[in-house]
Amino acid sequence: MTSIRWCAVAVALASGAGGWGQSQFWGELRAGKYGVGFRSLYQLDVARRYNADYIAPTGTEVKKPRPIFLAVWYPAAPLQDKAMLYRDYFHAVTVDSAVAEFAQRLRKFTRDTASRYMTGKEFDKLTEEERAAWDALLATPVFATLNVPAAAGRFPVVIYHPGLGGTFDDNSVACEFLASHGYVVLSSGYQAADSSSLPIDGDLGTSLEDLNFVLRYAATLPFADLSRVAAMGHDYGAQAMLAWRARSDSAVDAVVFLDSSVEYRPLDDFADFKAALERNRNSTVPVVMFGDRRRNPRFASFEAYLKFAAHYEASVDGLEHNDFVSQGAIGKSDAVRRNYEAVCEVILGFLNGHLKGDEEALKRLRTAAPGGLLQLAYKESRAAPPTSAQVVKMYSGENLAALAALVKQNDADLVVDASTLLFDDGRKLEALSLLKWAAPLLPRSAEMQRALGDALLAMGDKRGARSAFEKALEFLPEDGSLDAGQKARTRKAVEEGFKVLLK
Repeated sequence: MTSIRWCAVAVALASGAGGWGQSQFWGELRAGKYGVGFRSLYQLDVARRYNADYIAPTGTEVKKPRPIFLAVWYPAAPLQDKAMLYRDYFHAVTVDSAVAEFAQRLRKFTRDTASRYMTGKEFDKLTEEERAAWDALLATPVFATLNVPAAAGRFPVVIYHPGLGGTFDDNSVACEFLASHGYVVLSSGYQAADSSSLPIDGDLGTSLEDLNFVLRYAATLPFADLSRVAAMGHDYGAQAMLAWRARSDSAVDAVVFLDSSVEYRPLDDFADFKAALERNRNSTVPVVMFGDRRRNPRFASFEAYLKFAAHYEASVDGLEHNDFVSQGAIGKSDAVRRNYEAVCEVILGFLNGHLKGDEEALKRLRTAAPGGLLQLAYKESRAAPPTSAQVVKMYSGENLAALAALVKQNDADLVVDASTLLFDDGRKLEALSLLKWAAPLLPRSAEMQRALGDALLAMGDKRGARSAFEKALEFLPEDGSLDAGQKARTRKAVEEGFKVLLK
């Protein structure tokens, strides 16, 4: 945006600032029945360490627990005495803490990043006129009050992840909006693993551990209902949330996937993210995915990992990547603002439907008329296949007709995972028997033949193993149940099997 446009917006917002009420940043969004409280604090993750002082290599290294900054928006009484100003989100990153060095850097990073989002310029490069407009913008009231008591009751939890280079508050409008409608929303810094760099990086393992930590903290809040948890993220934060949902021990009940960048590129470009999805193809957790129609989002890339989950594909016309969060949308055109507000409304409807059981909200999502600012397509879930333990039980109980029907409707993983469970349990002959029985039901499955070859090899049948491996390679090029990455892994596994045969 131009500085003239942005300055005009800032002045308009500041001149309209009155008492506590509908935030000027919200546009046409309407609050729910609750006011919004906000609090922030630091916690220490003693399981992980970082070098607090970043001293020269010749000095003595000092390791301290990893600092975790936490921001919480929550339902409060409908009216409060004094609203926060936007600048209070920066002040929430208090430097008066047990991690003063980290806190000082985090506050500066939060301010500087907000300047880049909202003005398009580095904070230190703002002109005198722009600095005045920036100060006026920061004086705008927001729809939150600091440290007020929470409303009575227990509310569903939404964990937010801002993505690469983002800050905890980059989507504060959505966080406030959801809190006003009865959600507890938590965000964090998700800094690099050693905390030496404040911008969020692409280390998926670090983000997943931070998310688990934030969720454990949420469990200590008396007004948070941990039986209903949603994960919401933007950019890489969206990828982290879908990967978090894919973990077998995940507590996530719904995912909001905001312009992740993956939908515009081949999924194979995001190896760690794809590998995380591979680990739980059978998840039934619902997902709503947002993208910009002008950039041709390919939501179909995710179908293999969402086929057992209700999911919604939402596309808007003309939102740039950062316009999917409030800091990016502020100061843009009326069209951008309306699109951003439409995104927030769909998020609310999705969460109301899947966390609060609001059937009317689900009906509106699933029967959305074509046209309008936001195009919404509903993809109904398929019946989830049985677990590996259930497959073993069906096979052991000789319920073979029902199991055969399931095998034919699914890919080889259904049987391969069950055979792995049997092998791990020491039931090797039964595992091999299961694979031999299932192989004719998927006669052109490369992965089935690969698994059968491994099982035969483990049982000492080298001739049978060689035959299965050869079939796997023969079937591999035309096996439509495998994508390019899966085919590469199957080929590598078969090649490893051949190496063992030669020993």
